[in-house]
Amino acid sequence: MKRFLIRDAALALLVLLTFVAAEASAEGTTYTNTQRKFTFTIPQGWEITSGTPDSENMVFRKTGTTQHFMYQYTPLGSSFPAEASVKASLKSALEDIKLGKNIAAKRRDDVKKINNKTVLYARGWELIDAGKGGPQRIIWQCYDRENFYFNFMASSEANEFAAARPELQKIIDSIKFLE
Repeated sequence: MKRFLIRDAALALLVLLTFVAAEASAEGTTYTNTQRKFTFTIPQGWEITSGTPDSENMVFRKTGTTQHFMYQYTPLGSSFPAEASVKASLKSALEDIKLGKNIAAKRRDDVKKINNKTVLYARGWELIDAGKGGPQRIIWQCYDRENFYFNFMASSEANEFAAARPELQKIIDSIKFLE
């Protein structure tokens, strides 16, 4: 009996923490990862399949589809050359357009003006792959100010991607790093 009470209490705490870190609206639910200080909004009709807003990875699925959104992050050493990595990875992603592996690639940084100063919260690149041989994905890979590496990915099977792309892009575009 005690084992069930402990498990049920842990489950209740997990559910409470998930809802504390989320703010629902007509647009969907905005989640905040307080550990790495970023937010993102998931539209209505999606469900969490693994992780919590403060975990190092989290996965969502749109009910009745092959659409997914996930993120993961990991710390890198302070000497890791994030800017050089971004430039090299973007160059490679742009070259992959010519090879038919990607359909788009661009530099994407999260920059804010604070007290008339430009502050770089995250530096990275975004790509849309061609979905050859698997799901088609929109990916934003970036590094935050403390050199954590992030991989945000929204995907669906290639045959659903054209219809799903606006919603998947909206999720990727909703990601914002915080002060």
